[in-house]
Amino acid sequence: MVPARRAARSDTPHATTARRRRTARPWWASIAMIALLVPATTANAAPLTKSPSPDGGAPSGITNMAGAPMPPHAMPENRPRLIAQFHVEIDNVTGGAIEHVTLDGRRTVLGHVQRPATSTVKANDGFWASKYSRAVDGTAGHLLATSVYVLRSKVWPEESYDPLRYENFDPATGERDWTTSLLNIRPDRYIGADHGKWLADTIYTDIPGGSGIFGGKSSLPTGSPLTYFDEAKQSWLPIADHFRGDPDAAPPRRLRFTAHRPVVRNSSPTYIEFENWAAGDTVAGRTHSRNGGIYVGYARGHKRRIADVVQRVEGIGRFGGTEFAHVGQMDTNHPGALTFSTSPYVGFSWDENVRGGFQIVPANHVKFLSNDLGQNSFIDRPQWLIVGPIGSDPKRLNDDRYIIDGKPSFSPGWEAVAPVFGMYARTTFDPDNLAESTYFEVSYDHGETWQQSPQLVGVHDPSNCQAQTCPQNWTNIRVHLIYPDGP
Repeated sequence: MVPARRAARSDTPHATTARRRRTARPWWASIAMIALLVPATTANAAPLTKSPSPDGGAPSGITNMAGAPMPPHAMPENRPRLIAQFHVEIDNVTGGAIEHVTLDGRRTVLGHVQRPATSTVKANDGFWASKYSRAVDGTAGHLLATSVYVLRSKVWPEESYDPLRYENFDPATGERDWTTSLLNIRPDRYIGADHGKWLADTIYTDIPGGSGIFGGKSSLPTGSPLTYFDEAKQSWLPIADHFRGDPDAAPPRRLRFTAHRPVVRNSSPTYIEFENWAAGDTVAGRTHSRNGGIYVGYARGHKRRIADVVQRVEGIGRFGGTEFAHVGQMDTNHPGALTFSTSPYVGFSWDENVRGGFQIVPANHVKFLSNDLGQNSFIDRPQWLIVGPIGSDPKRLNDDRYIIDGKPSFSPGWEAVAPVFGMYARTTFDPDNLAESTYFEVSYDHGETWQQSPQLVGVHDPSNCQAQTCPQNWTNIRVHLIYPDGP
């Protein structure tokens, strides 16, 4: 996801791996030629309301999809009871405090602003997932991507995303009905890395990557509402109110994110588990006739299948940001990706060879990026696990159509659907206390036993990684979830 120069994309590892054959695209359809979107908001765009549920009921999770059904097996996790936990407030001026604020007003300084943001930036096509989500309270402004190396927030507009509008879309000539305006927050080393070429849409902080709001107990989940303090009204208002009169206005001075803990039937999920195979795959000596399941688990042993794996992960790539995360730590979560680190290196580095990790992505998002936007495909590449609804046919990944029979090709889709793509996972990690961390572990024996992630950096796939611990031998992946109150 790169809305501007040098922002490392969590969507793409620098991996040279085989991709499936497809018709060559003309040079003018290259993603490099369409990095800047048309910042249009038309009268045809559907307005976002506080109840965008497709069935007209209560708001469903953080989905911003117009008319798209919610996967029924995941409905409980997308209609939870939300318990406010804490705020993160940012004084957007040089030297301004970044604070964890309890609900009763107690403040803890987490860091300071080194350079404030003075504008926003339009998301480019590489971050198409910026269209998919909204805040948990139904407002437009929210934390769009939580990460160990950048926080990306949507501040405008207030429209929903209609995937049917993009059937047979040509990025060179097609009109985007609207484009997300982003506000970004970076950890400490970026003010030096961007020296002399600072980005006006970025709040540069002195908080180290992988800590505080970037991986500590004050980490925020995707979908956290973003508000600002209106000096005239002396109250906190949704951030979109600030931009409604002038979408190109400078960001306000005082910003606030609010973290919520989602509760389903009086408890919160403790893990998400992925059976790492699709129909027809052989793993650990077993050939599977059906897709592996994706399950949500709770502390008292309740476990429910919510989705299918339609492509298994078999490799590791150089995903941007994994250099800030510990082995096993979540790198990024946004409406179109869940990324984890396998790299033992922790901290800023220009050396991409210290990076290592893999990514979990929803099927429709993958197909649109590849077939309609002309980006390098994730399909048939070993660094990506692809998620579809229960009963999906993995062969549909190889059908270039985004829309089939009047609906997205994998329906109901999983873009911006909890608990995988928002609301639940946080970057929180303590290497000395995994019980207080979001992290993944793997099984090599179909869930009988569990092991910590192996250390892997660079590019790995079955052709160059033969050890027992290599990803192609992972039968199951379990992501443990934690919901700290900070600071």
